[in-house]
Amino acid sequence: MDGQSAMASALNRPDVASIAENRWVRWSVYGLVAFPLVDYALRLHGDPLGAIWDKVVLIILAVVALSRFLAGVRPKQFPWTKFAVVFLLYGLALLFAGLNQPVIALEGYRMDVYYILFPLLLPFLVAAEDVPRLLHVAVIVAILIAFDGVYQYAVATPIPPTWADVNEHVRSRAFSVFGSPNELGAYMAMMTPFIAGMAWSERNRWRKILYSIGVLLCIATLGFTFTRGAWMALAVAMVVMAVLVDRRLLFALVVLGVVGFFLPPIHHRIADLFSPVYILKASQGGRIIRWAQAFSVMSGNPLFGTGLGKYGGAVASDYNLSLYSDNYYAKILGEMGIVGLTLFLTMQLALVRDLFRSVVRKAPKPYRFAAIGLVTGLVAVLVHNSIENVFEDARMASIYFVYAMLLLIWSRSFDKGGLTDEV
Repeated sequence: MDGQSAMASALNRPDVASIAENRWVRWSVYGLVAFPLVDYALRLHGDPLGAIWDKVVLIILAVVALSRFLAGVRPKQFPWTKFAVVFLLYGLALLFAGLNQPVIALEGYRMDVYYILFPLLLPFLVAAEDVPRLLHVAVIVAILIAFDGVYQYAVATPIPPTWADVNEHVRSRAFSVFGSPNELGAYMAMMTPFIAGMAWSERNRWRKILYSIGVLLCIATLGFTFTRGAWMALAVAMVVMAVLVDRRLLFALVVLGVVGFFLPPIHHRIADLFSPVYILKASQGGRIIRWAQAFSVMSGNPLFGTGLGKYGGAVASDYNLSLYSDNYYAKILGEMGIVGLTLFLTMQLALVRDLFRSVVRKAPKPYRFAAIGLVTGLVAVLVHNSIENVFEDARMASIYFVYAMLLLIWSRSFDKGGLTDEV
C-alpha cells in the first residue's frame, strides 16, 4: 500500500465513539472510575452482585471492544501495552506450569493480571473528549471518601488494637470504604496531588472552591490514616516529579516536609521507625524478615519463582503457604522469579515513560498541573508498593491502571486544547 492509500485508509477508519453513545459502556466505565464506592456499596449488605459486578463490566467492555475492532476501529496504541501483553503471556505460561495445583495457580494469575485487562480495552471504548468528565467524577469520589475519613477520625471510630504499635496510643485511624488505613492511605496519596492539580487548573469558580476544599480533606485523611508508607511514598513521588518537571519546587517540598515532620502525631509515627523495639519486631517477624524470605523462596527457582499464588499475597495467605510479603515487588519475585519481576518492572517503567512523554510534557497550560498531579499520585502508588502489597487490593489495582490509561487517551486531544470546562 502506497503512502496516499495508507492515508486514505486511516481517514476512512472509524473513530472511537464517545461513551455517551452506548449506555452499557457509559455506566461500565463510570463504575470503573468510581470503583471504590461502587464496590463498597454493592458489598455492604452481602449483595451477590458485589462479588461479580466487575466481571460483568469486563465482559461488557470486552464484547463491545471486540465488535468495534471487527468493525475496523483501530485507536492509537501506547507502547506500554506491549509490555503488559508480554507480562500477561508470561503469567499464562506460569499458570499452565502450575496446573498440578490449578485452583491456586488460577487464583494467583487472576490476582496478578486481572485488572491489567481493563486498560487494554479502554482505547476502543473511550474517546478523548470523554476523559475530562471522567476525571471530574474521580475527583468527586475521592472527596467523598476523604470526607468520610475525616468524619471517622473526628468521632474516634473504634479500630483493632493491632492497628497501633505496642508502644504508642492512637485514638483512631481512618479507613473509610477501604476497610484498611494502609489502602486508604495509598488512595489518598494517589488522589491528593491530582485533586490539587485539578483545583489549580479549574476555570469554573465553584468547582475550584470545591476542589480546594477537597485537597484539604484529602491531606487530613492521609494524615489520619497514620500510614507511614503512604506518607513516604507521596513524599518520594513529589521529589521525583519536582526533579523531572521543575527543580524550583524542591525548596517548597523541603519546607513542607520539615513542617510536617514536626507535627506531633507524624513525628511520633516516623520516629518510631528508628526505635529499638520497632527494629526488633521488624527483624523477627515484620517487614525485614518477610522481604528476606522473598529471596529465600525465589532461590529455589531463581528465574521462574515458586509458582503463581504460592508466595507473599492473599492467595498464599488463604492457603497457609506464606505470610504477606508487605512488598508487592517481593511477592512478584517470590512467585514469578527474576523473569517475572523484570517483566513487571519493565511494564511499569514503560507506563510511566508514556505518561511523561504523552501527558506531562504535552498537556496544554494550565491543565498540565492536573496531569502532573495524577502522574505524581501514580508514581506514589508504585513507591508504596515497595512497603505494602497495594496492588493486592482490587480497588487500588483497578483505579491505578484505569486512571493511567485515561490520561493517555486524554493526550489524544491535547492538540485541540485538552480539558474543557463542561462536566
